[in-house]
Amino acid sequence: MVKVAAIQPRPINDELRHPKNVQHAIELLEDCLRADEEVRIACFPEYFPWHGEAELAKEARELGIYVIAGIAEEHEGRLYNSCVLFGPDGSIVGRQRKLNLGLMERRDFGFSPGRELKVFDTDIGRIGIGVCVDFWGPPNVGRELVEMGAEIIFNPSFFFIFREIWRCLLLARAVELMVPIVAVDTAQFPFRLRDRVFKRCGGLSCIIGPPWRSEEEFLAWWREPKFNWVLGQLGLEEDWLIRDIDLRLAKRFRAIWRYRLLGEGEAEE
Repeated sequence: MVKVAAIQPRPINDELRHPKNVQHAIELLEDCLRADEEVRIACFPEYFPWHGEAELAKEARELGIYVIAGIAEEHEGRLYNSCVLFGPDGSIVGRQRKLNLGLMERRDFGFSPGRELKVFDTDIGRIGIGVCVDFWGPPNVGRELVEMGAEIIFNPSFFFIFREIWRCLLLARAVELMVPIVAVDTAQFPFRLRDRVFKRCGGLSCIIGPPWRSEEEFLAWWREPKFNWVLGQLGLEEDWLIRDIDLRLAKRFRAIWRYRLLGEGEAEE
């Protein structure tokens, strides 16, 4: 069992690149851990806090938890939309660069696309990160992460359009992959892009996954299925969402699911 936190922040002065977002991220981490000291991993949305690798590494070490944060990563003259996984010892466990970039990211932020998917081995499980559209858009990304051994997938995102359909897309991935998903957005704020202001921006972070608490519940579900896979969801304000995820049980469900529906592998006794 691992306790995860989705942290939904509102950027300082409603600016994604504001330098004070780093301190705000640290304060949110500390507040979240005060609310529940058993949290093992906390995730921010993409782009947040944008800067602050050294500060976040230090904070992860002081709190003794894993942290996923959105960082604009500069490397060899290129800028990447990266989500960085910090370890509880303050190390950088790894970086997942976003593969599929929208027009805004290419034209206004100057990002270059990443080239590969990674799965990160940790003492709480094997972690996959699908950055925003990488996960809920192209169907191959989630499948590849699971094939690479991901036991839980984080989806740090930023929605300034069609945020209401995000959960539908996540549910489709959750059912297809039978893997817990932690999906994190910013809080709602008026997002300014050139001469436009997007007011329906941010919010609705959620945690989705197999809803059963035991194998007996799972087997009974086949006789009377109910679609209650949303384990928790936030509204539009700054907040955090904390849930316990049983990765071992989720793995067991995945094996039975694939055996029953697809004839893949064998359902271990």
